[in-house]
Amino acid sequence: MHSYGTYPFGLTGDQEARAGRLHRDSVVCDLLFQGPCSPDVWTGELIAEIDALGSDDLYSVAFFLKERAIAGRYPEYKELFDASGVTTAVTGGYVLKDKASVLDAAHLLARELEAFPWLRRARTAADIRAAHAAGEQAVWGLVQTNMLGPGDLDLIDAAHALGVLHTLDCAYNVMNFIGAGCTERYDPGLSHFGQRFVRRCNDVGVIVDTAHTGRRTTLDVCEVSTAPVIATHTSAEAVYRHDRAKSDDEIRAIAATGGVIGVYAVPFFLASPDAANPTIELVLDHMEHISALVGPEHVAIGTDWPLALPYHVQEAAFSNKLEEFGFRPEHQIDKVTRTLDGFRDYRDMINITRGLVARNWTDEQIRGVLGENFLRVFEAVNG
Repeated sequence: MHSYGTYPFGLTGDQEARAGRLHRDSVVCDLLFQGPCSPDVWTGELIAEIDALGSDDLYSVAFFLKERAIAGRYPEYKELFDASGVTTAVTGGYVLKDKASVLDAAHLLARELEAFPWLRRARTAADIRAAHAAGEQAVWGLVQTNMLGPGDLDLIDAAHALGVLHTLDCAYNVMNFIGAGCTERYDPGLSHFGQRFVRRCNDVGVIVDTAHTGRRTTLDVCEVSTAPVIATHTSAEAVYRHDRAKSDDEIRAIAATGGVIGVYAVPFFLASPDAANPTIELVLDHMEHISALVGPEHVAIGTDWPLALPYHVQEAAFSNKLEEFGFRPEHQIDKVTRTLDGFRDYRDMINITRGLVARNWTDEQIRGVLGENFLRVFEAVNG
């Protein structure tokens, strides 16, 4: 049986104790949390149940275990949340495109809050801190994909008021009315509508996310925004070149707004598929580059991986979406089921803390990466 949170960093006993204390006592924010479940939690019975659905549509199966937990049929859900140490995670997975999409998201959130007495709605940073103090979790809304156009900006107000939108990405890989995504052939920057989009987010209290946004568009967002801008889940291009990574110029621009850059745990975005055994050290390498460039106060966590599905379901449901998501062969997404050694499950989250201890980050810096840096942004935008 796999032993979680034990990646061999070579820590001393005192260092292990320090890492354990830091992870337990800190507010831990994952800016793109696919957990608390992973492929490891699937029993034969659960696999048979999802297979019986006969669906290879990602959106039909993505929330299988969450729906089971809402129905009171998966008590392990809370146990897994606690084991990860994560205080606050995102609710999302919908496309912001019309009133129906907003209402569907609000309905799912209402069902979660009703079913899970340990889950709180996070409208302010104080809500997240209160959840941590009570040994509970808080949830806030992130939308990666939007199809907003002229006349749709009021949807931002509605989704934020309903508690399902606190962070909104400008463009998911490809071009839209706002600007360009990071895998597009050409990036002209923010459109006039895109400028209005950023200003509306600022006015409403929605944090503008640039995780999947193109380079020129990201720089424009940082210039236009009057509030901190973030990249919830990305990496440093200087460490490993990939369209999903951020250039040093983008990282500097985001930091200059007071924002943060979350680093993901997605193997094929962090290293070449030729790498024999990608490990959690890659995550730490990218964090260290960002810290050296703009300071540790701008580093955060946005794991984005692994998906909460059995491996064969990931292959069937995710692999056939790559082109639709804007990825091409040159992006070298060789095997969607691959995970990092040291981060194959959300119970490995403490390995990030342990790794930062191993690399001699201070307690204050580690608490910042784990959650305080993002809380600073959340408080600046939402109170």
